[in-house]
Amino acid sequence: MVNTVRQTKRRLGEILMDEGLLNETQIEEALKRQKATGELLGEALVKLGYVTETDIARTLATQFGYPYLDATKYFVPPEVLRLVPVDKALENQMIPLDKMGKTLLLATAGVVPQEVLEGLEKQTGLRIFLYVSTSTQILEAIKKFYKPPAKK
Repeated sequence: MVNTVRQTKRRLGEILMDEGLLNETQIEEALKRQKATGELLGEALVKLGYVTETDIARTLATQFGYPYLDATKYFVPPEVLRLVPVDKALENQMIPLDKMGKTLLLATAGVVPQEVLEGLEKQTGLRIFLYVSTSTQILEAIKKFYKPPAKK
């Protein structure tokens, strides 16, 4: 079963501050925006222009102990795409990357609910290994690899 437990108790903002990417005032402003809009903190920080999507993805990778990977730089075999329907990929901002033995490599743009991952493991019979990517990279990879069938 895939582990989605944080590897560190430090919060996203704390890690970004420790890395010198943000200051306390910027975090407070992003938290206010988050409260007003309902966005995730990372989304608010990016929209305010304080950090990049890649900064957020790398920080989530640190927080959860997953490797960071740019999903657009990976070639996804068609048989692997069939393991995750495009609607599920879009809904959860994830894309399967490869199958290695009994393991499915999956890139996500944030935290995918545990029940979604467990359901995918049960459906495929594969153990999931997670990578973190950005939302933009995931959406670009989905658009690139989940092509509509050719018209005859």
